[in-house]
Amino acid sequence: MSYELKARWSNILAIAWPLIIANSFWNLQLTIDRIYLGIHATESLGAAMAVMGVFWVPMALLQQTASYVTTFVAQYFGANEQSKIGACVWQAFYVSLIGGVAFIGLNFLTPWFFSLVGHAPTIQVLEVEYFNSLAYSALPTALVAAISGFFTGLGRTRTVIGINFVGLLLNVILDYLLIFGNYGFPQMGIAGAGYATSIATLGAAFYGIYLLFDQKHEEQFNLKSQWQFDTTLIKQFLKFGLPSGMQWALEGLAFTVFLIVMGRLPNGEAALASSSIAVTVMMLSVLPTMGVAQSVLTLVGQKLGEKKPDEAAAITWDGVQISLVYMFIIAMSFWFVPDFYLSWFKNEENAG
Repeated sequence: MSYELKARWSNILAIAWPLIIANSFWNLQLTIDRIYLGIHATESLGAAMAVMGVFWVPMALLQQTASYVTTFVAQYFGANEQSKIGACVWQAFYVSLIGGVAFIGLNFLTPWFFSLVGHAPTIQVLEVEYFNSLAYSALPTALVAAISGFFTGLGRTRTVIGINFVGLLLNVILDYLLIFGNYGFPQMGIAGAGYATSIATLGAAFYGIYLLFDQKHEEQFNLKSQWQFDTTLIKQFLKFGLPSGMQWALEGLAFTVFLIVMGRLPNGEAALASSSIAVTVMMLSVLPTMGVAQSVLTLVGQKLGEKKPDEAAAITWDGVQISLVYMFIIAMSFWFVPDFYLSWFKNEENAG
């Protein structure tokens, strides 16, 4: 490996490792949710997996569209036009607000939709409960994506760790309280898991907003003063952000169809629960590489802002290579020590 290549890899990883940890927090949050739900009831675990597939389709569209602010921030930062960054962040906020409020409206459709899915009646009830409680997390999740996009675009990815850690910590505590009804809280089962995620994400969003609207950021990026709704800018934002979000949404749709088919099998509850476990473990190989991708997105945006397209192209290929190396190592661990991962979900009391 040449010195130049080592330098580029080091630069990518310097920005990527906090994002890898932050994404791992998100996967750990989902894993803990499913471990708790598996302890509570196998049916709840299966229903949660089916709902996450359905939930992720519109959520990916909203979240990834909001997070596209990373590109704008990185390019303006690289071009030394930092005074334009504040307006971009506010347009991402408006997209998050409108999309998050609209998301809650989907709750009126869930009984009808999940009846069409055709899973067992007991599973349908759980699916509706979980989706309706989880829907309240859409707005704060989009806000967190926009705030994280700002810090990522600047290359300040360590801040993203703190924001995600607040959400993880709150979610773990609230899961324990609301799923099982500990310490005087109501036992809400699968709905408790959804509300725990929603409240925890709201806490992360509040913390992110606190960090974002620092006076230094106003002086450098006009973050407080450029709050106006800019029709021209938001059209440009949606022109590029929506296709990015649509890519994730379509991938989620393909996976949702798979889950619907699995749930229609003769032993659908067990099939969904098994799929939940497999996907949770599989995400260990995906989410860290997403951190690398976000790092590449930031560095490419900055290099394009600096008018250095050749360096941007080289960084892109470096990111592909790093991701392939990591995924190969994880794939080998799946092959040689699968019981290590599956043991996390073992439940002797509720083996069925």
